[in-house]
Amino acid sequence: MDDAALLWRWANDAETRGNAFSKAPIPYDAHVAWLRDRLASAATRLWIFADAEGPVGQVRFDVAGDVADIDIAVAPERRGRGYGRAMLSQAVRALRDERGAGVRPRAAVLAHNARSLAMFRACGFVSVGVGRRDGEEAIVLELREDGA
Repeated sequence: MDDAALLWRWANDAETRGNAFSKAPIPYDAHVAWLRDRLASAATRLWIFADAEGPVGQVRFDVAGDVADIDIAVAPERRGRGYGRAMLSQAVRALRDERGAGVRPRAAVLAHNARSLAMFRACGFVSVGVGRRDGEEAIVLELREDGA
């Protein structure tokens, strides 16, 4: 919970909101309640990554059965430096160390979010479907069986 304000700031960044399924700003009180619930849930794993200069982003998995839905955010001031790929690869390894190799990391990414799609594909994710969510086209990606 000590990182609630940091995660809230990242979640409310204009680019993040533009690439999210819900575009509305997140009120701080709602964020704190949501984070408290996520942290208390055995189905959620959340890692905040940092380097020598400070926090760079977060990766969260919400696990249901053998599927682990991914949420990832890179700090606005750290984007474009490869942190997303590094964080995602490390988080997938940590998740599989905890939950076993049978867990299937999956992401739904808005079709217009080229940066995020490229990052997932660079990490070994492949498109497994297309759907609509909140009126927008979303690409569903899963990690290849031979992926990290």
